Amino acid sequence: MKILIICYSYFPELSPRAFRWTAIAEELVLLGHQVAVICASSTNRAACECVNGVEIHRTGSNLRQLVKRWLRLEATAGPASAATTIRTSISIRSMVGGLIKSVYRHTVSKILWPDSAGFWYFSALNKAHALQQHFRADVLVTVSLPYTGHLVGYALKRRYAVHWLVDIGDPFSFMTKTPVNNTALFRSLNVRSESSVLALADAVAVTTEGTRQEYLKCFPKMEQTKIAVVPPLFALPTSPVGLASSRSGSDKIRLVFAGTLYRSIRNPTALLEFFRYLISTRPAAQFELHFYGVVNNCQPCFDAYADLINTSIFMHGLVPHEEAVRAMQEANVLVNIGNSTAYQLPSKVVEYIMSGTPVLNIAKLDLDSSQSFFSDFSGVCNVTEAALKCDPVELDRVRRFVENPPAIDNTCIEQLARTHNAQTVTQNYLALFCERSVKAEEGGRL
Repeated sequence: MKILIICYSYFPELSPRAFRWTAIAEELVLLGHQVAVICASSTNRAACECVNGVEIHRTGSNLRQLVKRWLRLEATAGPASAATTIRTSISIRSMVGGLIKSVYRHTVSKILWPDSAGFWYFSALNKAHALQQHFRADVLVTVSLPYTGHLVGYALKRRYAVHWLVDIGDPFSFMTKTPVNNTALFRSLNVRSESSVLALADAVAVTTEGTRQEYLKCFPKMEQTKIAVVPPLFALPTSPVGLASSRSGSDKIRLVFAGTLYRSIRNPTALLEFFRYLISTRPAAQFELHFYGVVNNCQPCFDAYADLINTSIFMHGLVPHEEAVRAMQEANVLVNIGNSTAYQLPSKVVEYIMSGTPVLNIAKLDLDSSQSFFSDFSGVCNVTEAALKCDPVELDRVRRFVENPPAIDNTCIEQLARTHNAQTVTQNYLALFCERSVKAEEGGRL
């Protein structure tokens, strides 16, 4: 089978979609399929290359990636004089970054549709047309976010006889908490566009049953059998990661959050308040809180904790996948902050469990998707944000969990691994390819 994947983020980018679809594409190759990927340009990577059997075509301007990379450059240790220069450089980058984001937020983002990757549509579609002339894919997969990839797929499906799978990592038209465009201007267009995409697609995949039900509610005309749940995937880093060695050898109690923060749906305020309480119960040197990932608009949440930054609270930013996985393994407790939407599941929860590390799950909602996901995991402590702020009994229970985290039952991890590994998840997609293909062929004969 020849499979063409349109996925804006792909190896070596550091994003949930890149991790997921890099692992799936490579697994498809191992199963004997021909796989081509069209993704965004990446700094220091060739426009066309073959990696682990996958034919990768990178297209579009890489100006956005260059700016992002420049803004997040990490300083390296050095002499005191160099350290001063580094701090000045970081400060300048931070100021410039804030200015660029402000200008973008108040100008381009107000009129750009459907999302920040909108301009990529043209180069991706041109590349897909050129590739299809000789590749002649049997199956087309488009991945969101960004939603722009589905628009490329819509144009290709209308022209070529391919079976089209729409893979939705995050919803588009009803994402009111973190909208990807100016909904005051584009709300109706968002709904019409996504409705057209869903109608033309041969199959649709989401990662949770909650998301599936939300789509069926928002688009009641959609065929229920068309949309299926393909669970989150545990993707190992491209480089080997050793087992944790410092978890038991250190006198620190290390809490680690890995992922992306958003003020509206994944806010760190309750966690930070709890950590302040923790260090008040024992010397500050006993506890460390580490953040790995993008902070986005949550930076003001950390302002009240300036006295703890770089002494007890450490912000590492976006780091290589290997480093993030190692940090999870070496933590005493991992922290998950649940979404404010019941149907979405943070992509990192599978990696949390597979690390074999106890998890503190802070839920914003009673019907938290993460709490449901962790239900079979013996090493979890669930608590709501409200209880963590206001309930002394719950506060004491969580403190005791952090100070004495439980041992993990490996049987549970092994069971989850069978559901969420690359082999199983890929087989789920292949079943969708084949099932929809058979139905289409039968319909054509009637």
